[in-house]
Amino acid sequence: MGAPRPSADTLPPALRDSRRTGSPLPPPRRSGRLLLRLAPENVALFRFLLEAYDNCAYFTVLERRPALLKLVFSPQRERAARRALAEISHSLPLRLEEWPLPGPSDISDTAARP
Repeated sequence: MGAPRPSADTLPPALRDSRRTGSPLPPPRRSGRLLLRLAPENVALFRFLLEAYDNCAYFTVLERRPALLKLVFSPQRERAARRALAEISHSLPLRLEEWPLPGPSDISDTAARP
């Protein structure tokens, strides 16, 4: 028959199922966005460092020189994305800017106001 499976209490912490159970988060209406400026020669290193933070965001290159990147992330992961960017900024000189364009829901909210 085989050996009995050990209970979760006897497993080392690295092998325990650490997923949180609970209700899932509602789907976001739109993604969070930021602009990021850095030297063009640092884009590849930035991609490598960002991937090390569990792919909390992805980016698109808007301009090659100077490198202007549009960072996209789930609004529920904004704190994690900003924390990753703060830590990456210790290794790479970069400048973070807020996304200047409102999303579709922002436009309809603004148009409805008197």
